[in-house]
Amino acid sequence: MGSELDKVVIENNKKFAGTFNSDGLDIHPARKVVIITCMDCRLDPIAFCGFKVGEATVIRNAGAYAEDAARSVLLTTHVLGAEDIYIIKHTDCGLIGVSTEAGHSIIKKNLGLTESEDVDKFPILGIDNLEKSLEQAVEYMRKHPLLMKRIRITGWIYDTDSGILSKVINA
Repeated sequence: MGSELDKVVIENNKKFAGTFNSDGLDIHPARKVVIITCMDCRLDPIAFCGFKVGEATVIRNAGAYAEDAARSVLLTTHVLGAEDIYIIKHTDCGLIGVSTEAGHSIIKKNLGLTESEDVDKFPILGIDNLEKSLEQAVEYMRKHPLLMKRIRITGWIYDTDSGILSKVINA
């Protein structure tokens, strides 16, 4: 037996599957782009970039960190033929201003712990400066030893209030 949400998802999926058409959808991203962005539920990179399903590979993680996404990015460029990497960070990110200590404190509280070596080792990766964080992510990917030199990497910031996507770092 599932939760009420499970039932809603199953019902919604039946409706979706009833109109779904996979014709023309290929495993390779049609626009040859891979997007690294945040896991924030307010972000829909396919929509705000004006793409359709099948046109871009989207990799999401807390804070849009290139280090966390690198494995998937490398596979998308080498195996699936992506030629562009868009790193998209956003305003009002939940990690802005979050210190490692504060993040660890929340996790320990939620687990009912006062001390934990495992929590103390867990990387929170808070963001002090959005633009600097974006620059570091772009630089990390540009210097990655397994990334082909011909791959174009750009940095973007999405404004969660206005919906505007701004290119901040050119290839």
